[in-house]
Amino acid sequence: MNFELVFDADEAGYRQWWFPMFGLIFVVIGLSMLIYQRKIPSDRRSLRSRVLPYFFTGFAVFWVAITFIGTFSDYWELRHALRSGQFEVVEGKVVDFVPMPPRGYAMERFTVNGHHYEFADNVITAGFNNTQSHGGPIREGLIVRIADVRGKIARLEIAR
Repeated sequence: MNFELVFDADEAGYRQWWFPMFGLIFVVIGLSMLIYQRKIPSDRRSLRSRVLPYFFTGFAVFWVAITFIGTFSDYWELRHALRSGQFEVVEGKVVDFVPMPPRGYAMERFTVNGHHYEFADNVITAGFNNTQSHGGPIREGLIVRIADVRGKIARLEIAR
């Protein structure tokens, strides 16, 4: 049986970069608040107006750091597992397939050889998460081969 590669986390690269980068908008806003604050004499500023720009900027920097660490470590784990062969190969027919509804308010689910998978396009993950309603290839009865890393689909191949 020939398998066609549909997804590989290592080849896909770090796809979640946009999530921590979104926080940079708020870092810039916070820095702008700090610069603007310096133009106002300190005796005319309330305690709140003096503290808010620091709190806002600090929280924005914290957001960027935490989301970057979380998303990049997820990618790095899958990448390392694929490169070092530390994954379980799950091969078989897709059964119990439940597609995500077109509105996207639920997880897509399926089972292969007793291994259960669920994901959604709007869930931030380095693993496969392309649902059928957004053009994903998973269908009931499809023969697949999955590189499973702790329940995440690090590589997906489909029988052709």
